[in-house]
Amino acid sequence: MTNQQERVIPSQETLRQQLDIQWRDHFQTRTQTWWALQIVTAMLVGIIAADFKLNNPLALIPLGGIMFAATAFGIAITIHHRRIQILKFSFIHMLEEKLDLHKPTYMDKVKPPEPFSVKGIFDLRNMPSPTFLLLCHILLFIFAGVYILIRLTS
Repeated sequence: MTNQQERVIPSQETLRQQLDIQWRDHFQTRTQTWWALQIVTAMLVGIIAADFKLNNPLALIPLGGIMFAATAFGIAITIHHRRIQILKFSFIHMLEEKLDLHKPTYMDKVKPPEPFSVKGIFDLRNMPSPTFLLLCHILLFIFAGVYILIRLTS
């Protein structure tokens, strides 16, 4: 094996820096997911306020379309971020192992996450933040639909 073909093993400091980067990236992704939910919620509040102000149920048709699109995007973002979170946590777990942090009395119960599955979204025994946020988006979607339907038929 030549020097170029030899496998370069990262130093402990490089592994620690990478661990820090991965955790920061995870927190940034989680913040973006929360912001998506806040924006969709604010849009729903704005639509309801506009409905009271305009008192014209037909105005809810285009506003509702915008709301449904925003909620669908929020759901897509949340699912995407959950997949990223699983990848990040798997990588973080690997880095922690390389740093020898998984000792019998220290972090010995820490396991890598399960792969992403849609059925896992509805597992209420295990609810990570993205699953909670996804359910909130779905509930906002349903609430907006029911609200608009009631206003259009009343």
